[in-house]
Amino acid sequence: MANVDLNSSLATPRPPTAATPTPTPTLPPPSVVQPAGAFNCAADAITCVEVASASSQTQGSVPVTFGQPFKAGDWQPTSQGLVAKVDGTTIPLQTDELSTHRDGSARFAVLSAQLTNLPAGQKRIINLYRGAKSNSTPNVPAKPDWNLELEAQVYDANGSVTTLVAQPQAQLVSQIASGSERRLAGAIASEYTVTLPFKNKATGATHPHLTARLHTRLVDGGQRIRTDVVMENTRTWTPNPANITYSLDVKRNGSTIYTQPKFTHYHHARWHKVLWTGSSAEPQARVRHNMRYFLDSKATWNYDLSINVPEAVLAKWATDLQKLRTAQAALGPMGNAFLNPYFPSTGARSEIGPLPRWTATYLITQDERVREVMFANADAAAAVPIHYRDEKTGQILDVETHPKVSVQYGTSNPVVPSSSPKDTIWHPDIPHQGSFTYIPYLISGDAFYLEEMAYWAGWNVASYNPAYRQETKGLLYAHQVRGQAWGMRSIAEVAHALPNSHIQKNYFNSILANNLAHYATYQNNSKQSPIGAMIGSSHTHDAAPWQNDFVGTIFSLLVENNEPGAKTMLDWVNRFNIGRFENEANGFCMAHAPGYYWKVRKDTGEFITSWADLYATNYPTEQGKACSTLPITEGYPHLALGYAAIARGTLAATSNAGLKGATSAYQAWKAKTPLMDADFRNDPTWAIIPR
Repeated sequence: MANVDLNSSLATPRPPTAATPTPTPTLPPPSVVQPAGAFNCAADAITCVEVASASSQTQGSVPVTFGQPFKAGDWQPTSQGLVAKVDGTTIPLQTDELSTHRDGSARFAVLSAQLTNLPAGQKRIINLYRGAKSNSTPNVPAKPDWNLELEAQVYDANGSVTTLVAQPQAQLVSQIASGSERRLAGAIASEYTVTLPFKNKATGATHPHLTARLHTRLVDGGQRIRTDVVMENTRTWTPNPANITYSLDVKRNGSTIYTQPKFTHYHHARWHKVLWTGSSAEPQARVRHNMRYFLDSKATWNYDLSINVPEAVLAKWATDLQKLRTAQAALGPMGNAFLNPYFPSTGARSEIGPLPRWTATYLITQDERVREVMFANADAAAAVPIHYRDEKTGQILDVETHPKVSVQYGTSNPVVPSSSPKDTIWHPDIPHQGSFTYIPYLISGDAFYLEEMAYWAGWNVASYNPAYRQETKGLLYAHQVRGQAWGMRSIAEVAHALPNSHIQKNYFNSILANNLAHYATYQNNSKQSPIGAMIGSSHTHDAAPWQNDFVGTIFSLLVENNEPGAKTMLDWVNRFNIGRFENEANGFCMAHAPGYYWKVRKDTGEFITSWADLYATNYPTEQGKACSTLPITEGYPHLALGYAAIARGTLAATSNAGLKGATSAYQAWKAKTPLMDADFRNDPTWAIIPR
């Protein structure tokens, strides 16, 4: 696989000092399979989830909070409520953080349910139904027994130590009284985001950069409190942003309940730790989704749920994660897990695809080991220095408020303070960026992962040259083609996932709409290829079919979600994506469809307009040979991660978007590439199939 360049960068600068290498798990023989263990919902339910006890004892109270996507039209929250039943008996259910489809029906919600008397090792199916609307009144004490204190020992370059403290109890009490900064509100769970800076314990002076954001969830009437302690070094405008070396103790009523040993927290990065406190222990339960419905909601692509992933693959993910945690221990929360810290490096990587390999594997298996890997990588992405919070608004930096801002390329106005020192293990970019936290948020409903999505999408827009992105429009068209694909994915993810009530919902919707309106102009544009081949910022005469496929895959899901303008762009780009597979009668042999780079302009600079000319230009030695006699030698047709597999996944996604010719092209290409099917069990990144 040395020549597979799915992730190459045309201009590859010298990488910074690298972290511990992150090997891709070795692919074992697919001999022993681990079935996904599907479960059945009630026939008349919208969908259901399974809650399994992870305790060795019966649990009297088991509150669970999770995310749930919905198919368009299945639940109209303006006129209908949502009801939960276990074995036909109604149980308490609470709905929060609602995002809707364009027709007003629910797209996504964070749900909280209350189970009782769950025996050790037992499972319960929670079926969800439409029902009468009802109110869920918050049930929290005015002064909960929380009493957390965060104490950081900060080390300067000379080894001197300063003690910083953050004491959030009074602020939580105030927010409970006012109802402010509350994202979950009901009888089952109430969650407040308590934000405060650290102060010098001796002088009371506020630290300029280190901030705590505590997502504080009270359940069982406040007898249990789940605190997601988020440590941020993310301010945009404060002078002299830098790495901070410190240790952290979290105390409750003066006793230490968690310690993070000394490590270096990178500038514009963050990390988190979930802690449970209160009179009862943390609920021990695992939530699994009805994955058939989850995928049918069109929140993501239609992965092949019939794949049996070998047990050896699942076990290898787990053992490799433990090895990496040991190897990266010195980095503390800034460890990179399986992520390659030097994004532009060449070679196939597990994070590159519509979803990362580990995420696709989780969707197919819902295996707990792969879930742990998926969340470990989501947490690692928080250590990348792309996190810019506008301390003037408290929100992610946006280009509507600051049209001429840039945090990476071009001249910024206002000037963003530069980071010193700049040395981290990371070198982020957009063309080699994974989808790190979208699925983790959809299954967990955790605020940390929602904000991670917003940070990445915000950076993808604000990092670019203001002139190239057309300032407030936030356009991505000037990037490499693959950068346009992954950038559009990040914007769509957060635009769809953010609850309707979120203050930045309209901002990300606007950025998405601006880009879709721009791409819709490609349909009849003399500056664009008449056969739908995209040319990015680094190529003027060549197009990469596989990068075109990236774009086609992203836009196919946008079309399935009825985003205006998306189909106009998809129709244009699929002249090329589908055309490579259906123009043998016009002089282009399908065997060469998974090519690497093709010339799409003549030497005179004019676009090639016919398939016969495209074939003659790029495959002159194949002229005169019958297409039926040509073997498929390009694109690694026997592997699940080659260009041939990418093409198959794209054709399936395009078929799901309803484009003419996509289904027949998929069927024809699937018949010609049977060897990759066995490898999808080891790597299902592109194992997308027609719905």
